[in-house]
Amino acid sequence: MELIVFFKLIIIFTCVQRIFELFVAKRNEKYILGLGGKIIEEKNYIFMVLLHTSWLVALIYLAFFQRSSLISPPLFYGSLVFFLLGQTLRLTAIWTLGKRWSTRIVVLPEAPVVKKGIFNFIRHPNYLGVIFEIAALPLMGGYFIFAMIFSVLNGVILFFRIREEEAMLCQFNDYKEKFLGEGHP
Repeated sequence: MELIVFFKLIIIFTCVQRIFELFVAKRNEKYILGLGGKIIEEKNYIFMVLLHTSWLVALIYLAFFQRSSLISPPLFYGSLVFFLLGQTLRLTAIWTLGKRWSTRIVVLPEAPVVKKGIFNFIRHPNYLGVIFEIAALPLMGGYFIFAMIFSVLNGVILFFRIREEEAMLCQFNDYKEKFLGEGHP
């Protein structure tokens, strides 16, 4: 199979996967709210939605409407490894969190935080997976500047999101005790 065809199939797969995940997230939010949970209103959530949407739309445009002669097998397959690593991290985090996973910051007051499976080794496996995917997918097609711009923007959004998420989990749950340890502010 030509690499450009494989690249297009991966982009289609990623779009379908993300749409499916939005339905899962909405279902999980309703479940958590039914147990007395809270959705934390984030100032930067809209920027995260816009970033991910524009990333996918731009990838579709580049893959299906632009001629790319920059796809090289070593770069493609090397990037594919990082994309698959990102997929593994994200899906493992989603699976481990189960009905507590969402695209929003949703807390269930007084419930213990999840510290099992992959969360024993990585505090934010979902976000790490997204970091890999946002860089790797455009790199598969040879879109270096695209990968760099979206990676930097994602880094800025995650910087604020992780701080807010951890603050809420410390406020409503036992996150500080389980993840941050003694002496952490």
